[in-house]
Amino acid sequence: MSDSRKLTYTAIAVLFILLFFALGYVSYYLYVQLGISTGSQVVLSIVNGIATSVLAFVAFMNMREARRGRSEMVRPHLSLEPSFYEYDSQGQIRGFNCLNLVNGGAVARDVEIDITIKDRTNLFYTSSIGTSDRVQIWSGQSDELGGNIIVSVKYKNMFNKSLVEVLSINMDSIKSAQRKFAPLHKT
Repeated sequence: MSDSRKLTYTAIAVLFILLFFALGYVSYYLYVQLGISTGSQVVLSIVNGIATSVLAFVAFMNMREARRGRSEMVRPHLSLEPSFYEYDSQGQIRGFNCLNLVNGGAVARDVEIDITIKDRTNLFYTSSIGTSDRVQIWSGQSDELGGNIIVSVKYKNMFNKSLVEVLSINMDSIKSAQRKFAPLHKT
């Protein structure tokens, strides 16, 4: 849960508690100081109504958070995975020859993949990508790569909800910063 949401929930809870005590104080003041009898049933009804409202609000917020958690659990977690690295004469990695789309979450169905490299777009389709599955979306020489590699993925989750995710690798930024690719080792 984000900090702003926690702060909002805390503020609302404090507001309900203050309202609860204010009504209790008003009832006490009317009864003791002014001698006006509001009747214990009326006071108890007010207190019961406030307590029920607070509990209903807490249950609603809990239900919303549980729904968010469930939707996150059934969402595919896609990422790009370079593989088959090219090495230079000093044994340093200078690029990669294969790019895979990897799913680390739930099954993605009816998957449309658009990959753009140097203003050239290739369109792919696969019926599903399961957990830990890889789809090879590019293979070639590392010299062919440049600019921004943009991969747009349109898919449906387990509840048939259509989702779009855009992944990218900025090759120019990596080269200008003189970063080297770190090879990925499977365990």
